[in-house]
Amino acid sequence: MNSADHPDDDSFTVDDAYDLETPDDSRRLYAKWATTYDRDMLDGMGYVYHENVVGAFLDAGGSAGGAILDVGCGTGVVGVALSDVGEETIDGVDISPEMIEVARTKKNVFGDLAYREFHVADLTIGLDIADDTYTGIISVGTFTHGHLPPSVLHELVRVAAPSAVCAIGINSEHYTEMGFDKVFAELGDARLVTTPKLVDVAIYEGAPDGHADVRANIAMFQVTG
Repeated sequence: MNSADHPDDDSFTVDDAYDLETPDDSRRLYAKWATTYDRDMLDGMGYVYHENVVGAFLDAGGSAGGAILDVGCGTGVVGVALSDVGEETIDGVDISPEMIEVARTKKNVFGDLAYREFHVADLTIGLDIADDTYTGIISVGTFTHGHLPPSVLHELVRVAAPSAVCAIGINSEHYTEMGFDKVFAELGDARLVTTPKLVDVAIYEGAPDGHADVRANIAMFQVTG
């Protein structure tokens, strides 16, 4: 079901997100979905993707006190998970100002705001962020159907500092169909990143039929130049 089919309803599903085709589609959907996204995804779908990616990022030595960029931060569940374990410098970027406004209010278990600052940006155009800014890059749920193409990885590598640990969640079907392997090969040939290690994880735990078996690849790699 497309979000256009229920314009007066504030309840959306992951199927609406999978129907997206353009950045403007994303802006329209998430403007409407921002206030109920956590309810629909965390409670309604058993969404655990963010926990799995954050765990892989930390296990790989991500951040260790440096600055982290949360790409496609949405309502801020990734920032909270990182902040809860002591990460203090987390910036978010998202195409939806409405989603960012929700993330802006999120606090960690210590009662502190999870994020330092935010950027509203269309990553297919680029980021107004200096080279080599972040020692960690993390992304959950953004490299999926109808969202970001693999070419955006070049921009993420640009803003990442040398030796930055990156954990980029990519829907498994999207990874194959959109040619992420080719872009990683290009980056590797240019000696900009290490060869990514793919970690297979669940996106949902206890989701309704049709989504229970949806998987993602976490591309784990380091920036080398």
